Order: sequence, then C-alpha cells, then structure tokens
Amino acid sequence: MAVKNYSFPRQAISDSEKDLEWCKQNLKAITKYVGATSSGQENSISSRDKDINNYNLYNGFINAKDYEYITDQYGIPYPAQMANFPLISTKIDLLVNEDADRPLDKKVKSINKKAAIRKQNFKVSLVANELLKEVKAEFEQKFGVKAQTENDNFPIPDDIDEFMRYEYKELIEEVCQDGLDYLIEKYRVKDMFRDGLRDFLVTGKVFYKVYVKNGDPYVRRIDPRTLIWDKTVQTDYLEDAQWVAEERWLTINETIDEFREDLKEEDIQKLEELKEVSSHEGLSNWNSEFEWVDYSQNKGVRIRIVTCEWKSIKQLKFKVSENKHDKNNPFKKIVTDNYKARKNEKIENLYVDDIWEATEIGGQVYVQCRRRPNQVRSVDDAGSTPLSFVGCVHNHTTGSSKSLTDLLRHTQMLYNIVHYHIELTLARAGGKAVIYDVAQLPTNIGMDMQTVMYHLKTDGVIPINSMQEGQEATKFNQFQQVDFTLSNSVQQLINLKLMLEQTAGQISGVSPQREGAISQYEYVGNVQRSVVQSSLSTKGWFFQHNEVKKMVFERICNLMKVCWSNGKKAGYVLGDGGYKFLNVLPDIALNDYGIFLGDSGKDDAMRKMVQEMSSSAVQSGNLTLLDAIKVLKSESLSEAEAVLERGLESMKDMQKQMQEQQAQQQEMMQQQQMQIKQEEMKEKQSELDNRIKIAQIAADSRIEVAEIQSEQKVNSDTMKEKNKLIVETSKADLQDQLNENQARRVSQSNLNK
Repeated sequence: MAVKNYSFPRQAISDSEKDLEWCKQNLKAITKYVGATSSGQENSISSRDKDINNYNLYNGFINAKDYEYITDQYGIPYPAQMANFPLISTKIDLLVNEDADRPLDKKVKSINKKAAIRKQNFKVSLVANELLKEVKAEFEQKFGVKAQTENDNFPIPDDIDEFMRYEYKELIEEVCQDGLDYLIEKYRVKDMFRDGLRDFLVTGKVFYKVYVKNGDPYVRRIDPRTLIWDKTVQTDYLEDAQWVAEERWLTINETIDEFREDLKEEDIQKLEELKEVSSHEGLSNWNSEFEWVDYSQNKGVRIRIVTCEWKSIKQLKFKVSENKHDKNNPFKKIVTDNYKARKNEKIENLYVDDIWEATEIGGQVYVQCRRRPNQVRSVDDAGSTPLSFVGCVHNHTTGSSKSLTDLLRHTQMLYNIVHYHIELTLARAGGKAVIYDVAQLPTNIGMDMQTVMYHLKTDGVIPINSMQEGQEATKFNQFQQVDFTLSNSVQQLINLKLMLEQTAGQISGVSPQREGAISQYEYVGNVQRSVVQSSLSTKGWFFQHNEVKKMVFERICNLMKVCWSNGKKAGYVLGDGGYKFLNVLPDIALNDYGIFLGDSGKDDAMRKMVQEMSSSAVQSGNLTLLDAIKVLKSESLSEAEAVLERGLESMKDMQKQMQEQQAQQQEMMQQQQMQIKQEEMKEKQSELDNRIKIAQIAADSRIEVAEIQSEQKVNSDTMKEKNKLIVETSKADLQDQLNENQARRVSQSNLNK
C-alpha cells in the first residue's frame, strides 16, 4: 500500500510543545521507511531484502528462479534436482565457534576527571613514601615515634609506574567489574555475542540494544533484518545515528506481556479485537494505510510493532549570578523553560542532546511516547548522550557494505551448479546399449521383441531374418554399441568442485588448514604459516565486533550508575563452580567508566602458550598439578597469568622451606658427627689415662715390693703372693673400666645409626 510522505517536525522547541501529537509525527516520519526495499542500492536506509536472501542462503534455502537458466533450458526439467550444498555456513560457523572459544578479557576503569585526580594523588603518595622511607626509619630510631604519612600501610611496589598503569584498581572499579561479570552470567551475554557475530558475517551488520529492565542493565540482540537507521557515512558504528527504528511481529500475548504497564483498558480491548481476525478480508480494517496486522492459518495473528528512538534538542536556561570569589567563574542555576528574567538578570541558553522514544502497536495504539528515561550522560560532559542502540555496519564508510555471505554468494551458486551437473551425469549413467534394427526382427517365425531380448540375455544370440517375404534382400547389419557409462566429465566436475572450495577459502580467508584439512606430506611450518595468514585475513571481522562488545560493556557499566544508585546486593555462580557476592555501594554513580577489552585472538594464542608452559612447569617441578589445572580452566589470559603467578610464588615459598629444612638437617647431622668425634676422643683419652694408671700402679707395686724385700727378707713367699694379689686386683679393676667404656661406645654408635 502507498505510504504518505511524512516529514520530521521541529526539534528545538520547548518541552510543553513535545506532546503526544508531536511524538506521533516523529513516528510517522520514521515509519515510512519501515518495509522499504533497497532496490539494489547499497547506500539505502533499508537493505532488508538482501539480508533476508543472505540468511536464506546461509540456512540452505535456495531460490529456484536463480537457477532456471541451468535447470530449464528447453522448458523440460532434467532428471536432477538443484539443491544447496553448504559452503558458506561451514566457514561462518567455524569463525563463530572460534570467537565463542576465545577468552573475553575485560577491565573496568573509572575515566572521569575526579577519578584521574584521585589516582594521580595516590601515585604521588606512593612515590613520596618511597623517597621518605629512609628518613622515616631514621626518625623512628632517633625519637621512638612512628611517622605517619598518607597511604602509609599500602605496600610500595617495585615499579610504581608499571603498577599504576596495569595493576592498580580502585575499590569502585573492582565493584563495577564484579557487577559486569554478574550481568554477563545472569543474562547470558556471551551467547548473545555469538549470535551477533553470526549476524555480522551473514549480513554485514550487528546490533544490540542496551537499556534498563527489571532494575538491571539489560542487553538484547537486534535482528539486522528488523532495524532501520539514519546515520552518517563518516563512521561504521551506529552511535552517531540521528534516529533508529526497530520492527517486530509479536503475538497478542507477547505484546501485552512487554507493554502491560503502559497499555490502557481501551488499548487492551483493541488488541483483543485482533484475535477475532480469521481471514485476509478481516485485515482491511487494520491495514488501510500500512500493513500492521498479518494473519495466516499456520501462525495465527501477528502485530507489527515499531519502536523508534531519535535525537531531539533540549534547551537549557541558566540564570547567571556573579561570583565574588572568582569573577571568571560565575554561578549558574538551571531555571524552567517559562522562566521570565527579572531586571538586570542574565540568562544563558544551552542546547543539548535529548533522546525521545515512542512505540506504535498495530497502527492504532501508542505507548511509551516520552523522553527516554535513564539517559546516560558523562560526569564531565552532560551535553551529549547516545541512543540505546549499539551496532556496526561493515564498510559503511565506503558506501558499499559487503558481508562474508555477499562475497561468497556466486561461489556458492557455482558450487551448487557443479553438484547439480554431477547428479545429472549420474542420472544419465548406465551400461552399454545395442543399436537394433527392428526391420530385421524375425516375425515370420513368430518372434517378437521380448523373445529376441530373451535369447539375447540367456543364449547370447540375436536371431534375425534378412530374407523375409516381400522384402528386398539386405546386407547383414553389424550391430553397434552405445556407451552410457560414466565419462571423464565426472572427474572434471570433481576437479572444478575442489577448485571452488579452494576459491571460497581464499575469498573468505578460512583456509583448509584452518578447518583441519592437512595433507600428510605438508610441513608443520607451512601449516602454521597458513593458519596465521588465515587469522590475519579474518581479523577485521573480529576486531569490529570486539569494538561493538566494548561499547556494549561501557553502556552497561554507565547504566549501573542509574540503576544501582541506591546500592545492589546479589550473588552469582562463577565459571569454575565457585560463588561470589556482589555488594554495590551508592558511590558507583559518581564516576564514568571505560572498558579495556583485550585482543581475543592474541589473548587466546597467549593463553594456549601459557597452558603449554604450565605443563612443562609441572614436569620440571616449578608448579603444582592443582595450579596447572586452574590454569587450564581459566577463561582469560589475565586469569591464567594470575593463577600461574600465584602458583609460582607458592612453589618458590615451598622450595625455600624445603631448602631451610635441608639446611637444618645438614646442621643437625654435622652436630651429631661432631658429638660422635668428641665421644671417640673422650674414649681414646680415657683409654690412654687407664694405661697410664696401669703403668703407674705397676711401678708403684715394684717400688713397694722392693721396699718390702729390703725391709723384710723373711716370709718372702707370703709377700710375693700379697703383691701378686694386689697387681691382679688392680688389673681386674682396670679391665672392668675398659669394658665399661667399650660398651658405652657401642651403645652410642647404635643410637646414632
């Protein structure tokens, strides 16, 4: 149906003039582009037809009219059927699954002016503490009083610049990081990004909508086939669009569930009337100017819902007052639009971006016609605010957006045609046939064609009669053969098929080596270079999608300021099965947040290298098996690096303890050996002393005997016995002492063993 040409109303008007009728005029001006076709022009607002065809090609649906010049050349169908043999979908699925397996390394940083000043002050305090370390130690030693400085309890890192650049995090940044992880897990954002990358590769477009739902920042993937926009050609990204509109077809119940808080009683009754539509004739009351309602026996009733967002202009009035303390910075106070300046009062006007939204249901119901709530504005620059839609159009700046499916479309068609000819050749194939002249059929002897074929197959003989009655005698006809077996064209078609597969790999950048097709004679170095070159060819797709991911994360973090300004408490399950608490304080609303998103391809390669190094570290004893398992389970390079660092530090501490224990054991062994040597020296000295004593006793005995002999010469036998007894007694005592020392030494030796 023809659509009227509505124009956009004026935007730089007061808020009192921006009523429901004004919102309807904006809606009508945008709705006229909904359903518009591209007409073969790449720079049109809508390229829905091309996107639909691309998705049909990706899903394996083919348009028979595209192949009629092959299948119906003479108006009679051939004994073969044109079918789709997936060449595009396998390469797109490979890239999508690669991105899903890559780590999502993200870091949240506060980037507003006050946050930068806080970090700079903290860095200055660390530098001051390092410079005053010796002075403080000398002061404490001299006066016995501990000197207090700012951030005195914080340990001073080895390299302050590197620590502040990469490792330092404020508490609010850690809380915001935890909040981002919580939302990613709760709303399955990773799965949404996987579908978004598929949209990007199939249509060349990827779109998300970031808004507030149930008190939380929420992300929803937008089907590129349902979105139209008006954006500049200076960038590939959607953030600078003037307006964006999304078209959806929902059931009655889905519509009521989504807009239940905005629908009135009369709106519900209008929607209920649509349930009674049971034929195409009943749609005329609703589709008078535009197709708002669709009905089919298979799907039932569907309602077209168009949600629009556009950038309007808001005029801010400021009453300027003199600042006695600083005349260059006067006081400014916002006043209402209808404020009338008094005498000698100075009024300044400032124009800022103002986002409005409106939704039209079925062409008759209007909801959420309002200034969009929860508009994210920077703390340092409150004049600009983006739309809630985030996205990218590949190569939009060149004026001709081409997706990966667009690049491979003709290759896919040729690939299907080659398979069609292979099937056609197989359908024509058969055995060898004999050319038989029916004039030579021996009918005079009662034989028909079936009988001749019977003798041909059973006896191997073809009976003929060249002299039938009433006919001229003919020369004997040599029977010829026609070969219907497969010809060499099949091999040529197979070679052509392989050539098209190679061409598709060159165009898309997905080489056979990257898909796992490696020849047994291929060198490892050649395979690695091929995979690296293939990664470089497809890096552009991943890079732009990562930029869109970064924008989505920044919108989520900055929406936390609005949603969680009163605080937030929650808990969520981590990827490794752990549990983490989320405790957000109200000061989250006082900062602007930026996102650092790592290069997923580079991080994935480094993560795999770290995992390989962790295996080597386990074998060499520098890392425990438990830490190696944690490294393998890590989802990002930063997490793997942190786990590996903690594991190496714990292993160093363990090795240090083991070295200390070994040193203590060696010291104890040395002490025991010294004690044993001392005991041996004591025993040797005791034995020497005993020998001296024995010699002294013997000498004393001889002297005593001589004296006795000189004094008394009588009873010599008695005296000899007496002396002998004394000597033997002394020797026995000395021997007992030697035995006792020997037993003590043996016992000490057994104890040491």
